[in-house]
Amino acid sequence: AIQKEETDVMDVMEAEASTEMEPELEALLSTLTPLQILLLEDDKKPSSQENSEIDGSDNAEKEEEATSVTQNDTGALAGIDPLQLIGDLTTEHRARILLSSLLSPSGVTLQDFYKRYWGKRPLVACLDGKEDEEEAAATDQHATRLDGFLHRPLIDEMIQKNKLRYGLDLNVTKFTDSMGNGLRHRITLDPPPKKRKTKKSTDDEDNLEYIVANPKDVWSNVDTSECTLRLLRPHEHNDNIHAMLSLLENEFGCMVGSNAYLTPLNSQGFAPHYDDIDAFILQLEGYKRWRVYAPFNKRETLPRTSSRDYTEKEVEELGEGALLDVILGPGDVLYLPRGWIHQAETVKRPSHYLPKLKEDHSLHLTVSAMQNWCWADFLEMLMPEALEGAASSEKSISLREGLPRNFLSYMGTMHQLLDNGDADGGEGGAS
Repeated sequence: AIQKEETDVMDVMEAEASTEMEPELEALLSTLTPLQILLLEDDKKPSSQENSEIDGSDNAEKEEEATSVTQNDTGALAGIDPLQLIGDLTTEHRARILLSSLLSPSGVTLQDFYKRYWGKRPLVACLDGKEDEEEAAATDQHATRLDGFLHRPLIDEMIQKNKLRYGLDLNVTKFTDSMGNGLRHRITLDPPPKKRKTKKSTDDEDNLEYIVANPKDVWSNVDTSECTLRLLRPHEHNDNIHAMLSLLENEFGCMVGSNAYLTPLNSQGFAPHYDDIDAFILQLEGYKRWRVYAPFNKRETLPRTSSRDYTEKEVEELGEGALLDVILGPGDVLYLPRGWIHQAETVKRPSHYLPKLKEDHSLHLTVSAMQNWCWADFLEMLMPEALEGAASSEKSISLREGLPRNFLSYMGTMHQLLDNGDADGGEGGAS
């Protein structure tokens, strides 16, 4: 049995190692945009995908050729179009390249990302701000690399076509000083759900009727009242986002979700808080200033639930100040581990960004992973089943035997022996 377990472990390690790619090849393929990697841009699909005469054996040979490039073969990559390779990779390799592409502006390899940042600290993937003409083309390419996922007209169409509901599919919020006391807090403008008229009186969620959002009211709150629009699970209505999340699930090995946030200029939708997810913030349009703070203590490091809303004063007093203060522009990505407090507000275009880019609002897509996916969650699922299996075993009845008579009178920490042999809980206890 031990030998079999060792064999299984080796198989897992070999499977993980098989997804590793040579740095030069990974860097080359990471220059592709996410939509190119997802093979969703018809005019940019690899030619091998258009050739129906290529059989499985040819694809296998190309996959082996693509992944066998060594560090000494850098010359072999010169002049190679990455689009000719991406379509012949396995799903696991494409998933790895997708994440590498998202983080590529940071200059951090995936190996270093998982070693130094994953679950440990934030990572910013953006270009250094430069105004010289030589960098203009690279900046323009960077700013459009996340195009094709979401934009305001598409959101408007999504709301109208799918009859999105307040509280379930979208929220309209604002972080403001509504009381006039100098303290900002989050307010939600969602109309509350109505109770359905039924013969049975119940408080079940199914008995609530959520209000369908009127697009005109939504945009009035956004444009006139400067509120933030949050779309919950936009991947349910968008094939491109759905395809990206599906592929990333192959990389992370867990469920991956998404929310989208559209915030007008000079506005903030949410109070400082931390989440119970590892988040990848993809800046699609506009500019947003992010202030990020380390977890306040060990107990709130890698939390299993999201925090309450903090006041700005609490964040400054309880923490060590913002450890990260950065403005994200189109094409930038920010990774935040669970438990890192953050707040974000839409700002004007910094001087080093291209003037032609929009700045009247910010739109970003948050890709979430690792929710309810820690060891504690795993054991909570595993232990009840293991206990039930052991308790119903035909080989042993020990777990079904009755508890000892009066065991509470002599078991537990209050009856344990101290180092000197005396029982704990006598005179001299805590006052």
